[in-house]
Amino acid sequence: MKQFRLKHRVLAIALLAGLPAAGAEAAPFCIRSQVLPPQCIYQDAQQCDREAQRQGAVCSTNPAELRLTPGWGKYCVVTSSRTSDCSYGDRTTCARAAASQQGTCTDAPASQAGVGVPDPYSPTNGY
Repeated sequence: MKQFRLKHRVLAIALLAGLPAAGAEAAPFCIRSQVLPPQCIYQDAQQCDREAQRQGAVCSTNPAELRLTPGWGKYCVVTSSRTSDCSYGDRTTCARAAASQQGTCTDAPASQAGVGVPDPYSPTNGY
């Protein structure tokens, strides 16, 4: 009985604090860093990006909630309307595009990481 009451108190505190309760649907955007576990509590990409910058972290997508459209780049611009464009080869260009689209820049899915345009300076032409 005591454990039941504790569980209800934790749930009530989480709801009052605006945090998702255990078992609640997770949000599509997460803040990640080396010292914090992923905080998937953001519905808005730009808000996630601002908070990530404030905490010295990065905003990323929650793969359980949001599938990115495959592309050739290593980085993706993702907006709150859940559109994604994974055609950016560097984070700086991606971040600029994300800011102009009121979104966030995130790493491309692992399945497409390393895919990119051929390197004209490579002896094998990047293949």
